[in-house]
Amino acid sequence: MKTKKQEIIRLNANENIYGCSRSVLKAIKRNIKDIYLYPAMPVRLEEKLAEKFGVEPKNIVVGAGSVRLIDGIIQTFVEHDEEIIIFERSFVAYEQLSAAHRRKHVFAKLTDFICDVDNILPLVTKKTKVIFIANPNNPTGTIITHARLEHLLEVVSNDILIVVDEAYCEYVTDKSFPDSFSLQKKYPNLIILRTFSKIHGLAGLRIGYGVMKEELAGVLKKSRIPFFFNSLSEDAALAALADEKFILLCAKKNEREREFLYEKIKQAGLNIIPSQGNFLYIHFNNEEEKEKIFKRFAEKGLLICNLKTFGQDKSLRIGIGNRKINKELYSYLSIH
Repeated sequence: MKTKKQEIIRLNANENIYGCSRSVLKAIKRNIKDIYLYPAMPVRLEEKLAEKFGVEPKNIVVGAGSVRLIDGIIQTFVEHDEEIIIFERSFVAYEQLSAAHRRKHVFAKLTDFICDVDNILPLVTKKTKVIFIANPNNPTGTIITHARLEHLLEVVSNDILIVVDEAYCEYVTDKSFPDSFSLQKKYPNLIILRTFSKIHGLAGLRIGYGVMKEELAGVLKKSRIPFFFNSLSEDAALAALADEKFILLCAKKNEREREFLYEKIKQAGLNIIPSQGNFLYIHFNNEEEKEKIFKRFAEKGLLICNLKTFGQDKSLRIGIGNRKINKELYSYLSIH
């Protein structure tokens, strides 16, 4: 007799649990007949993004995911004798790509799981070239406020590039979150990175973009490989940008479910950090306790992120699901 296959629910990669806009699927279906053609440069997407953010297309750099832009920034702007500053317990790609390109990276410590800019300042030297900040931070979900980011930009030399990775910005509800585009007008060493992988639900199509001064954008564009971007990705991104209702709906649902799941996890007696993303960060007193929870979820078909993979032995990151999934999560935590 065949047994029913266990459903696997992915909560380990911060994907949009609600998928993508229907208009995206229609755009892909409408244009899929042209996949035999080589793609053009993503001029349409650059123009639409420039219009949305009140900048010029020459300030926009599109890439195959924001990770590709991080990679390009490191390769292009950091010499072998220069240094990169990143926060501990932050997006692992900063560390991985720095190491891959043999660039020295220095870790700044978190303060109460927050990327405290005051912890960066003692690490800045004449060799510092780039500072990467994930805001909201992944995996902790905490933010740097507008005032604190402006303070960093004010005191750090304008020869140092401050790269603010806002992959989860659409989920943020804290009103102190930076207006990074207004700051960029005053501080041209600020680079803003965003992605279509999260709230837009296009993680599988690999679309990211950066907003920066024309000089930096021009250099990055010259370093791109030929045919770096596929035409269906551009069609999907344009459709995703146009469907503002879908973005607002996903943000609202996430806000509601984030609050629900946070309170439930807190009631279960676990160490949970308030988040501004579409995920929650739990830290444990010991690795054994963490592994017990991780294995319990895995046995039930719930995939969450064991941060041991990224060097954080006592931590888990859980993507926020819909109400049905979140209730199921809590039912397994309640027997903690």
